[in-house]
Amino acid sequence: MSNRYGNAKPGEFLPGLILPPVIHAQLRKRLTEIGVADSPVNCLIAQARAEGLVEALELLKAVEAAAVERLYLVIDQDATKRLEELSRDGAK
Repeated sequence: MSNRYGNAKPGEFLPGLILPPVIHAQLRKRLTEIGVADSPVNCLIAQARAEGLVEALELLKAVEAAAVERLYLVIDQDATKRLEELSRDGAK
């Protein structure tokens, strides 16, 4: 299965990273909120919420440190991309 984050297999959030289904779904929801944000402020709010979820996973030691870093990078990349799109579209 190919997706925008690499060649993740079914059940993987990222290649080699399997999360519990409830966490997987919640993180996908947070990334979707970033991708559909209608303003830079809403994008940044969605980014903060996604990062908060990852921070909780980190504090609970629910995933390895390398996976935490990968998740933060995905969130940052998605938010940066969306902010660039909004900037090009002239959103306020």
